[in-house]
Amino acid sequence: MNLKIKSFVLIICLMLLVSCAVSRHEAQYAYSPEIQSDYSEVSYYNFILAIEAELSHDWDEALKYLKLALEEDPGSAYLKTEISRVYLRMQRTEDAIRTALEVIDKSPDYEPALSLLARLYTGRKDYPKAIGMYKRLIRLDPSNIQPYVHLAYMYMLDEKIERAIEILNDAVKIKPYDAMTRYYLGKIYTEKGDYENAIKELRQALELNPSLTDGFYFLGIAYDAAGDTDKAILNYKEFLKFNGQDTEARKKLTRLYFKLGLIDKVIGQLSEIAKVEPDNLKALGMLVNLYVDSKQFEAAERELRKILSTAPDDVNAIYLLARILTVTGRYGEAVGQFETLVELLPDNPDVFLSFGQLYIQMKDYLKAEEIFEEGLAIAPDDDELNYYLAVVFEKTKKFEKMVAALKKTIESNPEHADALNFLGYSYADKGTNLDEALDLIKRAVELAPDRGYIRDSLGWVYYKKGMYDKALAEIKKATELEEKDPLILEHLGDVYMKLNNKDAAIEAWEKSLEFQGNEEGLKERIKEKIEKLGNGETGKR
Repeated sequence: MNLKIKSFVLIICLMLLVSCAVSRHEAQYAYSPEIQSDYSEVSYYNFILAIEAELSHDWDEALKYLKLALEEDPGSAYLKTEISRVYLRMQRTEDAIRTALEVIDKSPDYEPALSLLARLYTGRKDYPKAIGMYKRLIRLDPSNIQPYVHLAYMYMLDEKIERAIEILNDAVKIKPYDAMTRYYLGKIYTEKGDYENAIKELRQALELNPSLTDGFYFLGIAYDAAGDTDKAILNYKEFLKFNGQDTEARKKLTRLYFKLGLIDKVIGQLSEIAKVEPDNLKALGMLVNLYVDSKQFEAAERELRKILSTAPDDVNAIYLLARILTVTGRYGEAVGQFETLVELLPDNPDVFLSFGQLYIQMKDYLKAEEIFEEGLAIAPDDDELNYYLAVVFEKTKKFEKMVAALKKTIESNPEHADALNFLGYSYADKGTNLDEALDLIKRAVELAPDRGYIRDSLGWVYYKKGMYDKALAEIKKATELEEKDPLILEHLGDVYMKLNNKDAAIEAWEKSLEFQGNEEGLKERIKEKIEKLGNGETGKR
């Protein structure tokens, strides 16, 4: 048997093997008319060996045989593009790009190489070059809408949302019955906040292809934002039929049910969330917050006790009940629930955080410290545990320990605005480390510019540094954000006093007394300041 016949037989055998194993995508290359008709037998033989190597994920062998095939047919754009694909598989991105560029240098309109280059540039986050490739593909075949969709995606990544919408609308004109194009267009309209157009496009997409189940989720968002609660609920429920594990959709549905007063359904949804995220007490705390906001404490407790009557070890129900007992001031019962939680979830730092916060409300600071320390033994870098331990140390006058706990909080979470503010204000109030205090509080203001008490801290640092005009500007901003905060109003009076505006100082102090609440020592301090002013003394803060 001569070499030609042997080669032919081997090719047939390999083709039979490949036909049993290759994916549909790979098979289209194995039986490409271009390969079978235009290339030599030796080239095709090496190509088949390359396919076999790819099936085994042996990319080095695949590359070797593709290069051998290319030696027989050096002008083949097809083979060279396949070599680029293998480079991509081998994570040799630069080689893949170089090879694909060589193809389009000789064959500028070769679509597979242009598509591959677009993909390569996208993976490298070189969006302008990827955009250029997709534009070339569109010029080559304006009727093919796939490049339009990819191009729109590139514009979204490049934060050019209007251009993305324009491109997808062009695609819709070319192929109005393509569901995916309308789905992407609807999704972008949703992200943009154009809910009317989002609803229109997403509904059409789902009419064309109901299996695009994410469309129901975005329709839910759009209807919710447009104020159509009933349709939002219907679409979230439809989405959850196919995506029952999606907790974000359930949280959105929970909020809508609560809005309608359907408490049973709220609890039902939160129970489903608990199955997916059994240790996520923060997510389940959403129910407590909703009850607290609406002050429906009795109804909340009644429903939770129903759950516990049949499932006494349901940690989520125990946690929610403990939070409600805390809010209603039944501290002894709340302590009992948290003790049960500690037994059931001994390694969950969130349990110790909430338990310690309960003792802070009870003003049992030594017990709070003990609980937070237990939590930190489990999770020493937990920023919230460290922060609330600092709160306890502030209450018990342990300044150095408070500073250490706040520094640990900031080390664990450099963007913890409250910790930055707390530490900066503490320094300022003692009149120490004022430059560091200023830096800390400026960072806090950048992170949370709309929190009045942080603005007040910035003003107080300026006050302590003797920069009274700047202090006044910041504290006035703080009073605009927190109109009824007695401590901010007290600070405002102090600044006016330093600026020798006695009438404004008295007005601010008297207003502070109106909102004094439970602020310890405030009433006595302000009365003393007003009295001293009446006696002709300036007083010191």
